[in-house]
Amino acid sequence: MKVLLFDPAAGASGDMIMASLLDLGADQDAARKAVESVGCHLEVTSQEKSHVMACRARVISDRGFHSLSEAVSILKNSSLRGKALDDALSALNILAEAEGRVHGVPAQQAHFHEIGALDALADIAGSCAARHSLSVGRVLSRTISVGGGYVSTAHGLLSVPGPAATEILRGHDMLWKGGPVEEELLTPTGAALLAVLVDEFVSSIPPIRAEKVGYGAGRRELELPNVLRSMIAETLPAPQEGMMHRGHGDQIVQLETNVDDVTGEVLGHLIEQLMQAGALDVSVLPALMKKGRAGSVIRAISRSEDMQHLSRLMIRETGSLGVRIFPSIHRLVAAREQREVQVDINGRVYRAQVKESRLDGELLGIKPEYEDCRRIAGETGLPLRMVIKKIEEEAGKGAAL
Repeated sequence: MKVLLFDPAAGASGDMIMASLLDLGADQDAARKAVESVGCHLEVTSQEKSHVMACRARVISDRGFHSLSEAVSILKNSSLRGKALDDALSALNILAEAEGRVHGVPAQQAHFHEIGALDALADIAGSCAARHSLSVGRVLSRTISVGGGYVSTAHGLLSVPGPAATEILRGHDMLWKGGPVEEELLTPTGAALLAVLVDEFVSSIPPIRAEKVGYGAGRRELELPNVLRSMIAETLPAPQEGMMHRGHGDQIVQLETNVDDVTGEVLGHLIEQLMQAGALDVSVLPALMKKGRAGSVIRAISRSEDMQHLSRLMIRETGSLGVRIFPSIHRLVAAREQREVQVDINGRVYRAQVKESRLDGELLGIKPEYEDCRRIAGETGLPLRMVIKKIEEEAGKGAAL
């Protein structure tokens, strides 16, 4: 599968995101049309940043907007259509909600700072148009470097990352870290665009084969190249199933939520629902909640493509207000193979399925299929534990060590 990978080692802003996508080969005419349709002009040039040639996307505007509703109207009347328009509106809404939380007012009443200038709205429109002109399946991003120190604002000195950017990082489970310089590297517009465009944040680059590389230039000169690097790459295929003598690793997502008012029957039903919906494993742990209340921690692991559906299922079935998502956890997986064994009990032969697990060729365990064991126990009248033991012994005779 082809993916788009952002590498914000020097942070990200709206113009850097748009520029890096244009340098990758995104449709410049579509981006320019989107920028002009919101009332701005786009100037695209090449610029050297610490010996790295990068694309510079400069939006020129002398106007602004005064409210969220006005900004929404501007975007809806722009050239954006379909998913590009949806993403642009989502990024704008994320910015408005962040500003509202910082100032303690509803999003509709938020007083915009960075995004009050029309050029920020143009950065959003141009970036979304550029992204959706690229033929990629998923978008990944490495951990975002946000910088450090303080930034001067109309409200005085504020620590980096600024309040609005911090709210966006917190509210969208984005991976970030301080440094590597004492400067503001991540803007609220850049944070909002990454929150919308990125499907998964990863702490390190997974195995890929890079096809194209693009660099988007920032405005300032820093001690490091002030560029946002992006790539179009092909992800390498996962190891084939059925390889008996080698374990392998994969990338999974962990979902987790706390509940204190859910019955055991509902939890049992939820486990079944999650497994049927594609969860790789589900567990429920007893926990002591705030104010001494007894509760449960519901934990599930899944593939990244299933996390949104499974998260909604957890919220719907339990009434939880949110699900924590821990993206891209590496999992070492033992190789597994299922086979049939025949076991003689009281002169009659019974068939049962068993699962063998191995790591680097070493046999780790043999597990009989529960339903087969239960059926045989019912037919023979033997205790279930004895049936399980007999099947394990028979399977062990035929296991290649």
